[in-house]
Amino acid sequence: MKVIGLCASPRGENSNVKIALETALEAAAAKGAETELIDVAKLQIMGCQADNYCKAHDGKCAIDDDMQKVYKAIEEADGIILGTPIYFIDVTAQAKLVIDRMYSYFMHEPSQELFSKKTFSIITTNGASEEEVYMPQVKAQLQAFGMLGFQTGEIVTLSENNEPLAIKEKEDQLEKARKVGENII
Repeated sequence: MKVIGLCASPRGENSNVKIALETALEAAAAKGAETELIDVAKLQIMGCQADNYCKAHDGKCAIDDDMQKVYKAIEEADGIILGTPIYFIDVTAQAKLVIDRMYSYFMHEPSQELFSKKTFSIITTNGASEEEVYMPQVKAQLQAFGMLGFQTGEIVTLSENNEPLAIKEKEDQLEKARKVGENII
């Protein structure tokens, strides 16, 4: 069993969502999973070019950038957890790059079969947004992975984390992150 965490925060080591994601991965590892954290913000990933190259080439994207590493990690994983702060009522631009580039798998039957055995969950952090304001967008992102064939897992939102490292003192929120890691196994 392998679980990967995709950290889509540009905040680096000061990221609340990265801490939550690391906590989730530690919980998955404690249950025997091999884990890997991919810091998406450190990768060079271009936006989808909408050229439909992937549709004519068995789901392979024409862009040869760091997204190729993400594709490989997702294909090899049994569980994927996307960790993203909420910026302007949605996932970060870094998260959206990955999500948009997953289009290469859309309506690709072999990928849908492969993904049907994988679970995809999301952990979000935010500063002060009301959950009902941004939750429709986050649910839509999770549904996109469902359309690709993934089993959709849970969405956990961890609020009032605008200050760097604020989550370190919030054991109740870290416990929610742990549960995501345990439940994805």
